[in-house]
Amino acid sequence: MSSSSSARPRVGPRRPAFTLIELLVVIAIIAILIGLLLPAVQKVREAAANIQCKNNLKQLGLAAHNYDSAMGVLPGIDTQAVGPLVRLLPHLEQQNQYSLFSFRPAPLGQTTNGPNAYFIWFRDPLNRPPTTNTTTIPRPPAVYGAEGQFKVFTCPSAPPFDPGSTAVQCVIPPGNTPDVDWNSAWGTSGYWYSTMPGAQIMGRTNYLASAGDPRPRVDRTSTATPPGRVDAHGLFYFQSKESVSRVPDGTSNTIMFAENAGGLLAPGDPFFGTPMWTQNAWAWGVWWEPYGICPSSDPNLNSLCNTTPGGRGMSVFAAGSLHAGGVCNFTMADGSVKGINVKSIDSLSLVYLTGAKDGEIQGSDF
Repeated sequence: MSSSSSARPRVGPRRPAFTLIELLVVIAIIAILIGLLLPAVQKVREAAANIQCKNNLKQLGLAAHNYDSAMGVLPGIDTQAVGPLVRLLPHLEQQNQYSLFSFRPAPLGQTTNGPNAYFIWFRDPLNRPPTTNTTTIPRPPAVYGAEGQFKVFTCPSAPPFDPGSTAVQCVIPPGNTPDVDWNSAWGTSGYWYSTMPGAQIMGRTNYLASAGDPRPRVDRTSTATPPGRVDAHGLFYFQSKESVSRVPDGTSNTIMFAENAGGLLAPGDPFFGTPMWTQNAWAWGVWWEPYGICPSSDPNLNSLCNTTPGGRGMSVFAAGSLHAGGVCNFTMADGSVKGINVKSIDSLSLVYLTGAKDGEIQGSDF
């Protein structure tokens, strides 16, 4: 008897598979794990950036010590407003750039502007192209004296400067005596900034040499009425000749270099009508303590801090960083690098940390 044509076909074993619900559960678990992992990755990334930043500051400290050993003094601010970082270039493996920098100072107090002497470094056409308010960079020279971005001057945690922004080229300290605390040819107050095309070629820095405060500051140990005053100069001020071998306050108690994340700046020039994130030119690269530290809760320190969301609570004139935990890194005169809690330090403590011979020794709680 033949088999019926209506017999059912043989069916093989069923293959296992995810149901839709199971698949959604797996995707949800993966999403949760990624959400838990991302903060850890960000913390590791920030920790690595902070380590790199500290390493850069350590290199600057070593360079300053090497310069001091070779010259017998630390490099101060010269009569052309050339900052200490320029003279440290050979000790930072940047001898070629240092060789390109032009030093042609005019006599102190004179506003001479060429052809062979200049009252300020950026007026020398070998260091920065003349202002034309255009973006066309004239060549030669193939590389200007103040041109170039260097890793040792760049903190990975700081925002990059806007390529169209100005650069701070000189900051005049508050108060005191022209031709003693600064060159009177630079003006009486404020700062100099770069216009186009100089702003395009200007090399920037996230690290500034500490000049302290040229004004005598209150002696908090004084019992006199009114209280006495102390010398608050730092290690790198106008025509200074300090040395790490001669720091009365102690090298571990004196700031040598400060971190500076940059800030928003719109000087009002038509070319820079919109605030842009910028930094100091490394050819200047100096921090005057009276301009403070950001962000800070002390009203004597935060008057320049930009508190708008875009400004991130920073100022291009003040020390400050965007590291996690509100810590700003500093190189001390002994070469060590310390993180200071920006929000808790007060203005007098900061003055005494930058002053090299004020006789005010800070504790370890700063």
